[in-house]
Amino acid sequence: MGEMRFDGQVAIVTGAGGGLGKEYARLLALRGAKVLVNDLGGNFAGVGADGSYAEAAAAEICEQGGEAAANTLSVANSANANAIVQDALDRWGRVDILVNNAGIVSAAGTLDTVTDEQWENDMAVSASGTFYMCRAVWKLMNEQQNYGRIVNIASGSWFGMGSAVPYPAAKGAVWAMTRALASSSRATGRNVTTNVIMPIAGSRMTELMGPDIHGLMIRDFPPRAVAPVVAMLAHADAPCNGELFSVGGGGYTRVFAGVTRGYRATDKDWTMETAREQFDNVMDTDGFFIPEGSMDESSLFTSDVPWDAFRAFIQ
Repeated sequence: MGEMRFDGQVAIVTGAGGGLGKEYARLLALRGAKVLVNDLGGNFAGVGADGSYAEAAAAEICEQGGEAAANTLSVANSANANAIVQDALDRWGRVDILVNNAGIVSAAGTLDTVTDEQWENDMAVSASGTFYMCRAVWKLMNEQQNYGRIVNIASGSWFGMGSAVPYPAAKGAVWAMTRALASSSRATGRNVTTNVIMPIAGSRMTELMGPDIHGLMIRDFPPRAVAPVVAMLAHADAPCNGELFSVGGGGYTRVFAGVTRGYRATDKDWTMETAREQFDNVMDTDGFFIPEGSMDESSLFTSDVPWDAFRAFIQ
């Protein structure tokens, strides 16, 4: 296999002023892509703005032989998302790759301590920002270019982290968006893929855990060790669409949502006692099924409902 490259392609990487985002942007650029390094320059909680982060990252990439330019707009509203995409178009005439890396964590307490503002801030960047950016490139990639690679960034926090509900909620939304977009491109036959990763890496967020833990995270889970999978999924030869991977420390693994064999009642008027009796069978993961979409999951039930008609309706 030859070297995987991005010559002639244009990438937008959000939240690329440092850490993971900068590593994604750097690898894409050093493999030939022209990269728009987007970063508002706020802290991990979304407070403040400093354009020097994006500018320094872009300059560093250029010094290393890549081609990059800085963009300092926030992704948290649709007008800015459109402007970010237009910036790349004005500079280079196309957008082939979008990496939605921007995200913040403003809420760290238990549910009863989370404020409305914290909820709205976390959702605005990670969830809404991803949505706005995907929407800004969707028509371009699907109708004008018939080509595009979107890599979204979620987090293992959506498995549950005991606190900070807004952040895992936002990252769970990113996973759901990825599945929806992949299903749409499969239905239309367009050469546009959307995948998502959950990175494990030392970052500004791990600094909150103290110097000892942060030092171990940087040693064992450096940001650069996540970038190869992001770049692979951004490549023309990306081998999948709608998949989720956990990536860190020099390796990666598939993460998926499956459906168990469960229990299918023959009587639609079944009881709660029967539901309890069948609980262990429903929880048994042997013989699980991985649906490509919601209709695949619904069709597991015995029914004469024409699920293909539902698919056509919602597309």
